[in-house]
Amino acid sequence: MPTLSTAIRNLDPQPALIIRSRVPRAGIAATIGQSLGRIIPHALAKGGALAGRPFARYPEFGAGTITIEVGMPLAAPIEGEGDIESFSLPGGLTAVAVHGGPYNQIPDTFAAFERWIGEQGRTPDGPPWEVYVTDPAEHPNHDDWRTEIYWPVR
Repeated sequence: MPTLSTAIRNLDPQPALIIRSRVPRAGIAATIGQSLGRIIPHALAKGGALAGRPFARYPEFGAGTITIEVGMPLAAPIEGEGDIESFSLPGGLTAVAVHGGPYNQIPDTFAAFERWIGEQGRTPDGPPWEVYVTDPAEHPNHDDWRTEIYWPVR
């Protein structure tokens, strides 16, 4: 399993900007790139300070089309515009896993992570999100990629 570590943390809410889309699974990577290509310039033009790595949150994840919220965390809330929305990643009790390796192995990490959450006597309590710690443009070897997975729990 490509999971490097797991933990339960208590997070503070995190202001962010997102673009919400419904896409087929095969469109996830393109949607992330296109959305970030609009969110980051918007945040900087509005005087926003980026406060972390890009993320993708999955409020609806099925076999076909999914809902994805692509975003950037901010130091403080700023207004969105059009389909760029002001948003807050949830705070509270959250399970965190670190995935090492290519993105196409993340589903295996999710399955193992969900089992681990149950073994801790917890249940998921909201949609999970992925934080892309490593930029593939800067690190082309997918074995070096790191993705943090956050899943609210109770």
